[in-house]
Amino acid sequence: MTTSHLGRRCTLLAGIRVERGTMADWQALAALHYRSHHAGAITDIFRMVYDPSRPRKRPGALFGCGTFHRVTRPPGASAPGSNDAGLGDGGFVLVGVIVVSRSALSLGGRDRATGGRYGTAGMGRIATANLVNRELRVISRVVIAPNWRGLGLAGRLVAETLPLVGTPYVEAMAAMGRMHPFFERGGMTAYPQPLSRYGERLRACLEAVGIGRCDRRSAEALGRALDVLAPGPQRLGGREICRWARSYLGAKNHRTNRPGRRRMLELVARHLDSTPVYYLWRREDMP
Repeated sequence: MTTSHLGRRCTLLAGIRVERGTMADWQALAALHYRSHHAGAITDIFRMVYDPSRPRKRPGALFGCGTFHRVTRPPGASAPGSNDAGLGDGGFVLVGVIVVSRSALSLGGRDRATGGRYGTAGMGRIATANLVNRELRVISRVVIAPNWRGLGLAGRLVAETLPLVGTPYVEAMAAMGRMHPFFERGGMTAYPQPLSRYGERLRACLEAVGIGRCDRRSAEALGRALDVLAPGPQRLGGREICRWARSYLGAKNHRTNRPGRRRMLELVARHLDSTPVYYLWRREDMP
């Protein structure tokens, strides 16, 4: 139950419901997500909406979450969900969106969480792919509109959509999972991930040549720190960055990658020091 500082129940939440959404719902909120708009091979989209037509004490009354005024779309307004009010079809307020996609064929966190259920040992690649596609989906994006954050709605959106996906397992990865554990609040189990051996090697190398964590806060800062090194340490640091970046991209895409310097620096700044958390939800009848 969510209450205001006055101790009153937030009755706005009584008007919230979760239902199947469309690509238009995702596109309406995609710009609010910190990652790219590309969410992989999307299989399902669910939306959370607020229905302002539900009975209330009086229009515009204070209900503990602030004053709410019914919003209607004026003539000639833009497409549903494309404005700040997040209007959807029928005048509903678009509160949030969750996007579900097909899972990657291989993931270290999944192997640890499932005891190697989807490992390729004993199965060919095609058989493994068929098993993954049949049993697994991944939550690739969760977005809550800014005006509705802080009410626990992300966890509620996850909890109400997990049984609707239709697969025995649903997984997710979150770089900020330790700080924002809404997947756990939604009923998923967290599996913190250790740094890869390539990541440990690169971090140790950069520290050894004098590039600390503060120098890795951005691609620009990392580039400047590399450029002022002596030739020997500079070559060593550049070689290890290249090794790590190719390994990182290869694990994501299952192919050899040759990224440029700028791309490699961006990857290091964004991902080397992150501590992602793997999440898994099991249907009750699954091991």
